[in-house]
Amino acid sequence: MNPKNTILFLLLLTCIFACGTTEDPLEPEPEPEEPVVLQYGTVSGTVTDAGTGNPIPGSMVILMGLSVETGVDGVYTFQDLLYSDTYNLIVRDPDYEYHGQSFVLDQQRLVVDIALTPLEDPVLEIQGFFENFSDLLESVDVENIEAVERLFSETYVAADDDATLFGVASGIIPENYADVNPAITQLFDEYTFLEFLFKDMDMDVTHARKAAVTLRLDVNARKGDEENLREIKAGAKFEFRREGRDWKIVYWQLLEIDIRL
Repeated sequence: MNPKNTILFLLLLTCIFACGTTEDPLEPEPEPEEPVVLQYGTVSGTVTDAGTGNPIPGSMVILMGLSVETGVDGVYTFQDLLYSDTYNLIVRDPDYEYHGQSFVLDQQRLVVDIALTPLEDPVLEIQGFFENFSDLLESVDVENIEAVERLFSETYVAADDDATLFGVASGIIPENYADVNPAITQLFDEYTFLEFLFKDMDMDVTHARKAAVTLRLDVNARKGDEENLREIKAGAKFEFRREGRDWKIVYWQLLEIDIRL
């Protein structure tokens, strides 16, 4: 091939390759990828007692390794949670059954309310409390004084109305926690026979750690060699709080009192 033909051949190849790489003016340009927008939401709710419907303070709510304690209103809140369909919520409380549930977060604010079932029936527990209280008092045994003292919270206080103050002065009920031991000691020293009857109980259970009871209290007592019983009839109100595993008296009020000597 002569030089002239070689030059023409090279020009032809250049034209072919150049034409092959020419962009088609009618072909649309690719659209730019949209950035991924992460969405976050808040999960909140109220933890309540399944029996009473009242809020439970102090329950531990756990989500994604985070934990919060419910306030006095039973409310918990988790903020800035990424939208997801794989969340598992756990609630732990020493006085209630374990609770776990799954949920999907696909909105800015999601409410997940939780009802917990008590491990024990507070009504039956408090009925048993009064049976034990009665047995200890009726024993008139000084060795049981410390057991009686353990039934009272260290925050215990009696009411300050006239009927209750009369009961305190009569040695029927302690004025405060510090007075429990001396009051029961004096009661056991003075009386040879005691009968405490807790009747007609009307219970108001707030939740598994708080309750109040209104009842009729009949006390029959005998001093020394007396033949006749001293009779005390009273309306009474007790307030309880669970401390650890035990119910404790935190408040005692005599609504009315009738003493027959």
